[in-house]
Amino acid sequence: MRVILKEDFVNLGKEGDIVDVRDGFARNYLLPKGFAVFLDKHNVDIFSQKKRAILKRQETRKRMALELKEKLDKVNLEFVMQSNDTGKLFHSISSLNIADELLKLGFEIERKKIDIHNGTLRTFGMYDVTIKLYEGINAVIKVEIKGEAKKTSLKKSKSIEKGV
Repeated sequence: MRVILKEDFVNLGKEGDIVDVRDGFARNYLLPKGFAVFLDKHNVDIFSQKKRAILKRQETRKRMALELKEKLDKVNLEFVMQSNDTGKLFHSISSLNIADELLKLGFEIERKKIDIHNGTLRTFGMYDVTIKLYEGINAVIKVEIKGEAKKTSLKKSKSIEKGV
């Protein structure tokens, strides 16, 4: 089925694009949620009239994405985490944790736009995390995971005091 997208849709197309999709996807998802309209003469005429406004919106989004990229490229996040004896973290760092930290810094980034290459970060170290801002515009932030200073266990300290 051919439809006209009413807004940008990841991996499908931009606003105003005519795309071929499976019938079920169009009828059950795109059309009811308002992401697309049927391809017919009436809708083609409407979107051809709106073409200039659509292009202007896309330019604005692209410009805003470039400005945000400049700011995000300077961001370094630091997480202090606990780990086991082998260095594996008790809790991994996911895109949700990164989105929360970015929100604290004033950047409202959707979780799905944060691309961690392996899905989650599970060990100490420095990582490059990609944030997809707009078509072809990606920011890369540095994420460092450090270990929390280990406290000596109560058993060890008591045995040292007794001289064992």
